[in-house]
Amino acid sequence: MRLVPLLTPTLLVFALTACKPVAVTEEDRSYATSESVAAVDVSEAPLAYAEPSLNPTRASTATCLEEKGQIEADKLAKRCRAVSPATHPPCHVNNPCLMIQGEIERSCAMYGPDEKKPTECAG
Repeated sequence: MRLVPLLTPTLLVFALTACKPVAVTEEDRSYATSESVAAVDVSEAPLAYAEPSLNPTRASTATCLEEKGQIEADKLAKRCRAVSPATHPPCHVNNPCLMIQGEIERSCAMYGPDEKKPTECAG
């Protein structure tokens, strides 16, 4: 019982000393200057500027059901479920149509040139 009142201030002191700012050296300050950042060749980091191939270019907050209506949204979701190998595919009418279409494109792109794609890939 007597250790608890002594332990609390000790833990508080340790917590406060852990928050001390770290000294910054001259080398740390000169690491990234505007000149050094401007001198970086863009071709050195091509992945930083790569465009996604199957991702939609704009985000939609509307559901496919809202965008296309019940019949068309159901057709797209059914087509998605027919081709997707995912265990939990985004093939649901409450997801955006672009997401469902993206899953169809991703799934169909997995087939090799000598493999026969399902008919849902052509639709």
